Amino acid sequence: MMRRSYLPLLFASLALGACAEDETAPAIDESMPAAVRVAQGPEQVMPGELIVKLRPGVGPQGVAALADARFVERVGRGTTGLFVVPVGSEQRRAAELRRDPNVEYAEPNYLRQPHTIDARLWAFYNPGGLNMRYSGGKNNGKPLPVQYASILDADQDNVEGFGAGGSPVVVGSIDTGADMDHPELVGRTIAGRDWYNNDNDPSDDDNHGSHTSGTMAGTTVGVAGVAGAAANLRVHVQKVCGRRGCPTSAIVNAIYAAADYPGMVAINMSLGGGSLSQGEADAIAYATGKNILVIVSAGNSGAGTVACPACDPNALSVASTNWRDSKASYSQYGPGLDISAPGGECYSNTTPEGCIYSANKGGGYMWMQGTSMAAPQVTGAAGVVASVTGLRGAALRSRLLGTVDDLGAGGYDQTFGAGRLNVYRAVTNGTLPSPQ
Repeated sequence: MMRRSYLPLLFASLALGACAEDETAPAIDESMPAAVRVAQGPEQVMPGELIVKLRPGVGPQGVAALADARFVERVGRGTTGLFVVPVGSEQRRAAELRRDPNVEYAEPNYLRQPHTIDARLWAFYNPGGLNMRYSGGKNNGKPLPVQYASILDADQDNVEGFGAGGSPVVVGSIDTGADMDHPELVGRTIAGRDWYNNDNDPSDDDNHGSHTSGTMAGTTVGVAGVAGAAANLRVHVQKVCGRRGCPTSAIVNAIYAAADYPGMVAINMSLGGGSLSQGEADAIAYATGKNILVIVSAGNSGAGTVACPACDPNALSVASTNWRDSKASYSQYGPGLDISAPGGECYSNTTPEGCIYSANKGGGYMWMQGTSMAAPQVTGAAGVVASVTGLRGAALRSRLLGTVDDLGAGGYDQTFGAGRLNVYRAVTNGTLPSPQ
């Protein structure tokens, strides 16, 4: 990870105050390593880095435990900064600093990971693939065209233009960047900052962010495109992830920057880890206070707890369903889950059936699965609803949660949250007739 040298002016200010898939459908490159992008074991951190927020009016010189720590850069707002400490001492030093009355909080610079999983692993659970078929209507029992796998659960099929005619809005992508020249997104992206490499080029070198951006706003494969609202959605792209993962310091900076961008209605973060970060919580609260939804994937370990920062009460946490309207087997769930959306579940190592189809870097397309794919379904829907109805903040959140298709136990449950996203109903407040 590249770091800029520390800035004296920032120091003075402080004193004052998804895994990506490299595969294309339908062929699979079996030479690529199979890995699940889920944090295993102890929480990953950036070696030798702490995020520390000092009380107002306190400088680092007033905190004895910071005597051998080096200030690197400001993080977020106010008196929060990134400090370098000896590698391996992150948890101990953070605990020491939390005991100092001049410190509001101190925490390691956690490393989040994109919430995408390797599609090929599902071949071990479902060898030979699965034939998808209609379950109702005159086509009952007939094979379902594979192109509908990524949109059927969101009730977007067989309807065109139901989200057209709205006003311009902006949604945020906080991810691995995006291919801003991709045919699905060309002319509709806004280049924000690359907080991982500290430059102004948030181009995607991973595929994950291009896929999630395409799912939100792609002209032909995205929620906005299918709804007919692509022309009214722009995507503010910020890169926070690199080879190590996604440092919380980068995520915090990106949330504040997105929240301050004019026209922003929702921010997508398809990433997470195991520990709640106070820095992220403060940034999410800031965005929420500006009537912006922060929509976060719930995680892919299959555990009955929601990953963080989706675990934050102000975030809108998203679990993943498969095309059968069941919980995807990998999806995390549990207390605090808000909503579910199609995230894909691949059934074979030779076909892409059940995955989510969207953009990848270099102008191509790919099939992926994970709660990373579910969250941008909700973010794209939030953008379309905001464009058409003018709803923002809590009212927009209520519209999304109040128009779901109820799955599982009646009403709210910890497996699906309020239910599975219904984009058509969220936008129109009406019901899509069953296919004839």
